[in-house]
Amino acid sequence: MSRFRFLRALALAGLVAASAAMFGATSVFAYGHADQPLAQVEISGNCNNPDFDFCANDVGLGGIWLWIEIDAGGTADVAGAGCGHNIGGPRGGAFPIRGEFDWTTVTIPPNPSLPVIDPTNTYYVLPGLDLFPIPVTQGHYSWHPINGVALEVQIAP
Repeated sequence: MSRFRFLRALALAGLVAASAAMFGATSVFAYGHADQPLAQVEISGNCNNPDFDFCANDVGLGGIWLWIEIDAGGTADVAGAGCGHNIGGPRGGAFPIRGEFDWTTVTIPPNPSLPVIDPTNTYYVLPGLDLFPIPVTQGHYSWHPINGVALEVQIAP
């Protein structure tokens, strides 16, 4: 690497570090302040094992990928996509998921049948996602009960 490229890379790294220090990880600058965001949630779920009862009978084969902004006023902005798969029939397809939804919180006693467990037993619930209560506690949650089935949830400030 030439000296010029090295100095340019070093300057860029310094700029990134300074920006991170100025904006801080505790602030929610990624999506604004107008709605008083409480958290952002990322969900990636895939159910591609037709022998797994949950895929075959509850949610169907396919996947869902969502980004959710949980706002203080009881609403959530949602953007993402879903994809369905059919075996031996007409082809499935992808579809967008976008909109504003209401949310509530619920307290659920410790329950090993939940895909992801919040350490405080408190969850966000959005319409249409009531099969998957979303943990309120920040962190990364995973559920991999069998090959071809995965749920990843990330709760960030």
